[in-house]
Amino acid sequence: MRSETDPEKTGASSTVCTPEIRVYRGGRLERETTSLTEIEQLQHDAERTTWVDLPTADHEALVQIAQTLHLHPLAIEDVEESHERAKLVRYETHLFLTLYAMAAPNDVESELERHQIDIFLTRNVVVTVRHGDGFDLGGARLAWEAHPTLLAIGGITVLWAIVDQIVDTHFDTVQQLDESIDALEDELFGDTPDSRGIQLNAYHLHKRLVTLRRLALPTREILSSVINRAEPPLPDALRPYFLDVYDHVLRVSDWTDSLRDLASTIIDTNLSSQSNRMNLVMKKLTSWAAIIAVPTLITGFFGMNVNFPYFQTDVGAVIAVTLIALTSVGLYAWFKRLDWL
Repeated sequence: MRSETDPEKTGASSTVCTPEIRVYRGGRLERETTSLTEIEQLQHDAERTTWVDLPTADHEALVQIAQTLHLHPLAIEDVEESHERAKLVRYETHLFLTLYAMAAPNDVESELERHQIDIFLTRNVVVTVRHGDGFDLGGARLAWEAHPTLLAIGGITVLWAIVDQIVDTHFDTVQQLDESIDALEDELFGDTPDSRGIQLNAYHLHKRLVTLRRLALPTREILSSVINRAEPPLPDALRPYFLDVYDHVLRVSDWTDSLRDLASTIIDTNLSSQSNRMNLVMKKLTSWAAIIAVPTLITGFFGMNVNFPYFQTDVGAVIAVTLIALTSVGLYAWFKRLDWL
C-alpha cells in the first residue's frame, strides 16, 4: 500500500514539477507545451503522438494524468513508491514499465548510481516519470526525432528510443567495470600487490556487478515481451530496432556474468597469493630456525658437565666450531637448493 503523502510536501513538489510535453504530427514536432489539460484531446488524435515527461513523481500531476488517460491506480502507486524492480505490466488501457538507467562512480567503494524511469504507453501518448535530474532523456528524444517515419507509427517508437538509451547506460557501466577489473588484475600480479586493497576493491566490484545484473537482467524479459507478445503486434518497421536493443541487452547480461565470475576469481586468487606468501615466510623462518638449532645442539652437547675426550682443550673448541660451521653452511646450501631461502 502507498504511504500517506504529506500535503505540504505535495504542494511544494507540485510548484516545481513542470512537465515537458511535445506533440508530433507525421513524425515531426508540431508544438511544445507544459499544459496537462491538452492531453485529454490529444489521446484520441490518431494523427499525433504526444510525449509527456515529468522530472519528478509529482502526486498532483500523476493524478491528473491518470484520470485523463485512465491509468491503473496500482501503476500510479508503484511510481510514487519508487525503488520497484524493473518490470512490464499490461493493463487494459496501457502498458506500464519500470526501468533503470545506471552509472558507475569513479570511487570504486561507491554503489552504482541508479535512476528509475517509469513509462506509461498508450496508443498515442507516452508518459515518462523520472525520479530526479540524474538521468536526462535528451538522447532518446534526439533518436526518435531523427526517425520521423518511425515516429509516425506511434508511441511505441518513443518507447524504443528510451529503452535504447537506458540499455546504453548499462553497456557503458559494464564496460567501465571491465576496465576496473583489468586494472585490478594488473595490480594483483604486480611486483608489490596491496593484498588488502585488492581484496576490498574486488569485493566492491563484485557487489556492483551483482547490482547491475539484478537491475539489467529483467530488461531482457521486458524486451522479449514487447517484441513477441505486444498488443497490438510490434510493427515490422520497428522490429529490427527492438531486436538490436535486445542484442545489446544479451551482451550486457553475458558480459556481467563473466565479469562477476572474474571478480570472484580475483578474490580467490588474492587469498591464495596471500597464503602462498605466508608459506614462503614460514619456510624461511623454519629454515633459519633449523640452521640456528644446529649450533644450539652442538654447544649444548659440549657444554655438558661431563668429562669426555678433548674436554676443556683447544682441540675440542676447534672441533665444536668446525662442526657448527660445516653443519650450518651445509644446511644453508641445502635450503637454498630447495628454494626455501
